Amino acid sequence: MPMSPRHHPSTPLWLCAAWLGGLFTAANAHDTIIFDPVEAAKLSINGTWGQSTPIVLHGQATATLRPEGLEIDLTMADGAAYKLLDPNQTTTGVANATTDVNNVQFAKDEPLLIERARNFFKIANNGAELKVGSVSVELTSARDTIFHLIFPSPSPGTLDLGLTYLGQIPAGEKDLLTVLDGSGTTLGSATLGVDSPSLEVSIPTPGALLPTEQARSIPWLIFAVGAITVAAVLGLLNKLRKAGPGR
Repeated sequence: MPMSPRHHPSTPLWLCAAWLGGLFTAANAHDTIIFDPVEAAKLSINGTWGQSTPIVLHGQATATLRPEGLEIDLTMADGAAYKLLDPNQTTTGVANATTDVNNVQFAKDEPLLIERARNFFKIANNGAELKVGSVSVELTSARDTIFHLIFPSPSPGTLDLGLTYLGQIPAGEKDLLTVLDGSGTTLGSATLGVDSPSLEVSIPTPGALLPTEQARSIPWLIFAVGAITVAAVLGLLNKLRKAGPGR
């Protein structure tokens, strides 16, 4: 007996909704990035749509183009900076990264940390090396070490930023480097390791349209195209249902 249109299965609606959700998730898919290896194990959700195996960070750096220069803030988690100073934790007078990083010890180690930080980055602008200017360092309440470095202002063109210490960080960990312009627009971002120790970005001339500004709208464009397609499919299904048996 023919099925009445009012009892027509709603499965296509669910399929369309799931497809739309998949499109949106895929368009915004990204890696989970966390500092804590224990949390990384908990979030290991390989195979879930739009996600991948978490990246465990050793450090995170943000380079921002400011009028006074290229300003870099580099955060190393929970004593990681001390392991770079003394990988085997044997130097007398230097804090042990796993036990006694505290404000008193940090005050003693600060000059050594600043000296080491002057060589953390190798930066070239249109092929010419930029030398670091001022360097400062601070210890947070979570025992993270934050380095503040200022380089001369780069000119429009190519800016190549390399991390010199990646061969010393624990195997499997990465450092995240993000480059921003003065307005906060991302010029480039990458997780760097021994196999890929540098990031190259293009600094536009003032007023030029940034590729990232165009790319930012792509996920929404994918979603909009999917929504239009779903609307067309639903319209066609509705017409077929009205033209079906019993009408």
